[in-house]
Amino acid sequence: MRWIYPQQTGSGFTFIPNSSTTNNTDIEQYFLQIATKLKKFDIIINHNLPHLLHGCLKEWIRRVQKLQLYVIYRYMNEIEGYLKILNTTSKGPSDLKLRNTIQTELNRIINDLTFDLEELQAKARFINDLEGQKFQYFNVGTCNLSKTDDINILARILIKDNRNDRILCSNDLLNSNNQSKLKILLHKLTEERKINPNLHLIYADFSYTSFHLFKMMILPSKQNISRDNLSLPFVDPSSTSIKNNDVINVLLIGETGVGKSTFINAFINYLTFPTLEQAQSNKPLVAIPVSFIITTGENFEEHTVKFGDTNDLNNEDFQHPGQSVTEHCKSYVIHLDYNDKRTLRIIDTPGFGDTRGINQDDLNMQHIFEYINDLTHLNAICILLKPNVSRLNIYFETCLTQLLDVLGPNVSQNIMFCFTNTRSTFYTPGNTAPLLKTKLSSLPIKNIPFNKENTFCFDSESFRYLVAVQNEIQFNVEEKQEYETGWLNSVNESNRFLTFIRKQLNTYSLRNNWQSIRYAQIQIKHMIRPILESMRNILRNLILCSIDPLTNKFIKLCPRALDRPSAFCASCKRDPFQLKNFWILPDDAHDFQTKCSTCSCVPDQHSSIDYILSYDILNSSSNEQQNKMTNLLDQLSCASIDFAHFLTNNISRSIKEDPFRMGLKRIIREEKQICEDHESNQLNLRLVQELEKLLITYEDQMKKKQSNEKQENLQFIYERIEAICKHSIIHEQMIAIHQQREKCKDNHHEIEIIQNSISQKIYLSTEC
Repeated sequence: MRWIYPQQTGSGFTFIPNSSTTNNTDIEQYFLQIATKLKKFDIIINHNLPHLLHGCLKEWIRRVQKLQLYVIYRYMNEIEGYLKILNTTSKGPSDLKLRNTIQTELNRIINDLTFDLEELQAKARFINDLEGQKFQYFNVGTCNLSKTDDINILARILIKDNRNDRILCSNDLLNSNNQSKLKILLHKLTEERKINPNLHLIYADFSYTSFHLFKMMILPSKQNISRDNLSLPFVDPSSTSIKNNDVINVLLIGETGVGKSTFINAFINYLTFPTLEQAQSNKPLVAIPVSFIITTGENFEEHTVKFGDTNDLNNEDFQHPGQSVTEHCKSYVIHLDYNDKRTLRIIDTPGFGDTRGINQDDLNMQHIFEYINDLTHLNAICILLKPNVSRLNIYFETCLTQLLDVLGPNVSQNIMFCFTNTRSTFYTPGNTAPLLKTKLSSLPIKNIPFNKENTFCFDSESFRYLVAVQNEIQFNVEEKQEYETGWLNSVNESNRFLTFIRKQLNTYSLRNNWQSIRYAQIQIKHMIRPILESMRNILRNLILCSIDPLTNKFIKLCPRALDRPSAFCASCKRDPFQLKNFWILPDDAHDFQTKCSTCSCVPDQHSSIDYILSYDILNSSSNEQQNKMTNLLDQLSCASIDFAHFLTNNISRSIKEDPFRMGLKRIIREEKQICEDHESNQLNLRLVQELEKLLITYEDQMKKKQSNEKQENLQFIYERIEAICKHSIIHEQMIAIHQQREKCKDNHHEIEIIQNSISQKIYLSTEC
């Protein structure tokens, strides 16, 4: 490569200063230093690493090569900008001012590249050490394992001979936290090979996969080794893409009041009872509490019908007409009576068009995206509509556009349309059909299908009739016949619905690397607390180093996932405890869904949390640890600015202020409160000072970034997210967030429905 200003010399380069800029030798020296660094980077990236890695981690080599080119690009831009300033300014700008404008951003991306190269070089040394012990290195990231897959999938990929193959499963985080155990396991397998020279040893590296490995392990287990005839078939890695074919995931969306919850109840009964007569002779299956008014007789007598526990308002709010009755996403898992024994998961969602306004609609959509983020795939997106409407809800288009933006345009082929209460329109979409066609044709994505094949017409009134009969409400013969006809039609449509999904639709993977602004926003929001708590704790440890430079004891964050929806209360008092002469506020988690069940403070005083922090003492080399902490603090500070800038420049109505700035100010308030309450507070006072400096720097850099009017591209943000999540202090907290979401989904946001052919009862289970 030849550049405009540096002179190409071999694989590296040297910067040749402009002769007219001799008065700015400090700045020129700075550029020369950067050029020297880039030359070293070039040798490491294009010569040393490929040789050391022996063909492993090619995707990471490509990544640092891309980052290297970006650094060079920015470097050349800064030189051009510097020379333009010199040419247009008679006296020349001051070196200090130039440093402030030139060095900050360039230093940041160079630090990122330096960190990545240090990580790769450390991994290269580790791989070489493994090969010296005759272990084969295998990157699990190439298998497309998802976080919800079973580790036995990996065993089927790698193990050809149970008697002679051994796989040591671990990752960088586990190795760092327990080096002694890693050495023991490596030694154990090496000794085993001395007894059996035919043993094939593999190190399976889980560092670059979303699958969360919680402990080191050896595959196959001893139990499997001792059994006969356990040779597992070899599966090519390319064939192990996400295939969760056992579960059919259907996302159900629609405007407020369209009847999604009633539809789910009705659908379950249509699948269970082929005729209304059979349903009446049993007790209806009611997964979601129902409450509605029905009129009967010649005088239109009104009856309020309730079925299920309508007093449980954690997820269903019947008290505010016009607001979405469903407050949170919730899954209903149904075991289907087919030969393939598949399971249907219907995901009920808050409705759009909420009377609380478009801000609430945005919040509801954000919640839906966060919920499906924990799934591996979708089979269908079912849009529920009423027939014969005069106009479609104004938020309908926004909802569809956001779905396609977040999930990718190809998901349009998995969209289906279901119509409720179609008895009055002879089981057709009625006047809604032309409105829907017009709206779909106006969307940027033009190929959303809407035809007989992917459209289904139900009569939810038949289910309401069934529940009303259980409440001893009387109907005449003619009404009963109409409902019987509606039931039969709905049973047929339910079966056609399932057959269409099973045979006509391809499973849509949510691990397809589609990048979207909304998905990046979700990831960043999950990272806010981990980043801020990490920065606070790094400052604690740097203060300990400044007091005792020889110290080898540091404070370590220990996140623990909560098992239920929880929140902090800003009003409730917390009593701090002392650790290494720091006062630390404990995480006091309140049980919270739509309201707090721990305190009586208003909901606005609560902020949702996924995990609580405890603290431990970590033994480590002082000099090495201090340098790492300082570098990491810089990276987290820069990343928080990048992320906040991205959020505010791609702002949605649900994001009102910079969440990183708000979080920093909250942390400062907490530390100041500690200082007011406790006299022996010298270290906390120092911490307040450092946090306030951090806030000032943050605000200053944000102003510069906003005035620059340059936005990072989406690819840069995704790479930034990935790089920050690799740090163990962040990674452990992100794992806790994932664990909490899985626990809450199983225990609070998912109901398993088991159809008992004798008693026809509904059973609730925490497993799925």
